[in-house]
Amino acid sequence: MAMPKLDLKSFLKENKGYKILKRCENTTIIKLPSGELLKILDDKLLKIIANTGYDLETRLSEVENLKEFTNFSWPTIMLESEGVVNSYVMPYIIGVDFSDYYENIFNLMSYANIHSQIEKNIKGGNKVGIIFPDLCTSGNIRITDEEKVVFIDYDGLQIKQMPAVGFSSFLGAFEEVLQTKYYHYESDLFTKELDVKSAIFLYFVDTFGIDLTTVNRINPETGQLVTLDDIFSIINLDDVDIQQKVWKLYQSDQSNEFLEEDLYRIAEEYKLILPFPRAPIKVLKKK
Repeated sequence: MAMPKLDLKSFLKENKGYKILKRCENTTIIKLPSGELLKILDDKLLKIIANTGYDLETRLSEVENLKEFTNFSWPTIMLESEGVVNSYVMPYIIGVDFSDYYENIFNLMSYANIHSQIEKNIKGGNKVGIIFPDLCTSGNIRITDEEKVVFIDYDGLQIKQMPAVGFSSFLGAFEEVLQTKYYHYESDLFTKELDVKSAIFLYFVDTFGIDLTTVNRINPETGQLVTLDDIFSIINLDDVDIQQKVWKLYQSDQSNEFLEEDLYRIAEEYKLILPFPRAPIKVLKKK
């Protein structure tokens, strides 16, 4: 069944009492009286999307073919202004943004449960032809009150042959992401390898407070390149299997691997501590 297409101005009149939740760089998020969310894209972002060869209306028309992947806040209504689709309605996921979930949490098993769901969600999306290049951006993952992981932000997806309009800066600089392992220049499409990188980068920053984009960059304090060995030493991670999987992210001739059961094994073998009060980085300690 085709998604309904309504006039935005008339729709807002019928939904008096709506509330603007936030204004982002190129979008406005509105909470409707029904509890649903309305996302309005500005002309600049609409033009960027259209320049991929697939405008927002075309992308929204693909929703019905993707719903086999259930852990997503799928758009339900598309809206237009002056004949151009520029917004859509989606359900509101009760819970918290992923970026707010782990404040002051030190239970490695909690991290394992959530990140295992993130990996499973990525695999489910990949199965129906979705890549999540903007997954690491704050707010694109929601944790429900039942601790279920749900992805949001439909217009940020790469859908089958429809290119994404960008990627999260959290994954690194252009030259680090737009290499052949992660990006096909002929098709303008990201590869599934990028999603594995997203999952592992998320795990390291959320669990340990370590940003893996610092690897192979100059440490301003020492003047030396930051290495993976430096990272592992800082957090006391001596697990060879995880070290190997992280190492593969930086190799052009090695396929990436999800952490999978390693998430739970680390949770069973280690606990998290702060090396000193108010330290920004959490470290591992054998139980």
